[in-house]
Amino acid sequence: MFLESMREKVRGQGMRIACPEGTEERVVTAAALVRDQDWGKPVLMGEKSAIVAAAKKANVDLQGIELHDPLDDSQFDKYVETYFQLRKHKGVTKEQAQEKIRLPHYFAASMLRANAVDGVVCGLNSATKPFIPAFEIIQMQEGFRKVSSLFVLEWPERFLFFADCAVNKNPDSQGLADIAHATAQTVRTFGYEPRIAFLSFSTHGSANGPEVEKVQEAFKISKKEGLDCVFDGEIQFDAALLPDVAKRKTPDSPFAQQGANVFIFPDLNSGNIAYKITERLGKALATGPILQGLRQPINDVSRGCTAEGFANVMVLTAAQALFLR
Repeated sequence: MFLESMREKVRGQGMRIACPEGTEERVVTAAALVRDQDWGKPVLMGEKSAIVAAAKKANVDLQGIELHDPLDDSQFDKYVETYFQLRKHKGVTKEQAQEKIRLPHYFAASMLRANAVDGVVCGLNSATKPFIPAFEIIQMQEGFRKVSSLFVLEWPERFLFFADCAVNKNPDSQGLADIAHATAQTVRTFGYEPRIAFLSFSTHGSANGPEVEKVQEAFKISKKEGLDCVFDGEIQFDAALLPDVAKRKTPDSPFAQQGANVFIFPDLNSGNIAYKITERLGKALATGPILQGLRQPINDVSRGCTAEGFANVMVLTAAQALFLR
């Protein structure tokens, strides 16, 4: 299925994925799995003695895994200068830049910008969430107005893509259209053709109100901007997923013939709740969030992420890096 196809895509490609939380047992275990399966080349960051201690506690052999202490890196001053130049218009001083680059997730983002690694994965701790260094250091791809996120929900018989479930709290119509555009690109990056549903509690005017109008307008903007895939909205989840339901509710929808595989949620409340219900009650394997619209791949994980889940995000990060090479 999806994850297995991504593992095959990155196997043997040697993508270097930095893990700023290298002293975490889950990260060490994930790195060993990625190394053993040849899905990439992990770079564990942190004080080397602390990484070794975590590996011993997790019963993990570190042979073949790169250990990297940011505070001993010869490029530290260079990264400080880069960050200072990027942020001085916001009033950041050299001293403040040094403080930031001492933080492992900022240092990892700096390595990524300098092409010293191919991707970054972190976020097990609140202090190492990668969103801000991604915005400040990696920045957006040309032509993108917004960074958003994607989750992959997978069962043995199918997989679906949910966006945005982690970044944008209440995007307006243009924001939803931008999220759809970014998600279409990401899904194609992974080798699949997107079929996008703009979700609502209404299907093609069955209800009204500002919440419905926002989604309707997002559909119109996407049509005007030439979103190059099958898409429809506003539409309820069941009508988007199940052709039999679509035939009854809205027979003119493209989803009456084949259901959607990408679901754009109208706000973060609905998206985050939906993916967690799907994961916990629907027994789906949830991988993400995958950040979209950045120049280079830097991705977050849930604080409750398992070692296997962390390794899965490393695999998807390596796949993104291959596409962006």
